[in-house]
Amino acid sequence: MRRDIARIAGTAVRSTPRRIPPTPADTTELPRMPLAVRDVLGPELLATAREALDAAGVTPEEARELGCVTASHRATDATSAYIAEVLAGPGPRWLAPECFLHYSPHSLTGRLCIELGLDGTAVTLTGPAGGVDALGYAAGMITSGRCARVLVATAHWPAPTGPGDATPTPLNTAAVVLGPDGEGGGVTDWRPGGGHPAVRAGRDTPADDGDTSAPFAVLADWYARRSPDGIELRGGGSRLALVPGGTA
Repeated sequence: MRRDIARIAGTAVRSTPRRIPPTPADTTELPRMPLAVRDVLGPELLATAREALDAAGVTPEEARELGCVTASHRATDATSAYIAEVLAGPGPRWLAPECFLHYSPHSLTGRLCIELGLDGTAVTLTGPAGGVDALGYAAGMITSGRCARVLVATAHWPAPTGPGDATPTPLNTAAVVLGPDGEGGGVTDWRPGGGHPAVRAGRDTPADDGDTSAPFAVLADWYARRSPDGIELRGGGSRLALVPGGTA
C-alpha cells in the first residue's frame, strides 16, 4: 500500500437554506446581538463534523488525537454584514465585542476543536482554493506522521446583498475524516495553486465561484460509490488526486 496516501474514513455533506439573523429592532434585546457565524453557521458546521466522525467510527475519546483543518472563502462575511448594519443603525455603542472574534475564519477551527475536544494540530485555510488545499494539507499531515487522523471541514455561505437582506441562501457545510489506512479511497498528489500570480503562473483563471465545499461534495460522492477509477479535484488553481481503495 502506498504510504503517500491519506485514506478516507468518513464523509458528511449538508446544504440548508438559512437566513442571516436580523438585528433586533427592540434595544431591550441588546447587548447580546445575533451573530450569524456563532448562532447559525457554527452549529451547522459542528453538526456536519459530528456526522463525519460518526461515519468514520471515531469515538469522543479517540477524537482527542485528531488534528483539524478548516477551509472557507468569505464564509464569515455574514458577520461583516452585521457590523455594517449596526454601524448604519444604532451606532457603535451596540456593537457586540465578540463579533470581531467570529469575523475571523479561525473561529470555525477553534469551535470545532473546543466542542469536539480535538487536541491535534489545528490549521485554517482561506481563499477560493481552500477546499482542495485543506484536503491536501490534511493528507500531508497524515503521511508525514504529524497526525494519525485529521478532521477536515469547510463552510460556504454566500454573503447577503446588503444590510437587512433576509433572503435565505444555501449554507453548505462538509467534513471528511482522513487516516493512515483503510480499504476506502484516498487523497494524494496535492498541488497547491494559491492565489498569487507567481504561484499560478501559466494557469488559466479558475472558473469556480469559490465554493470550498464543492470539492468535498465530489469526494463524498466518489467515495460513496467506491469508484474503481481515480479522479482529480480542482479548485481555485489547486488540485489533488483521489485514488481508489487498494491502490498499491
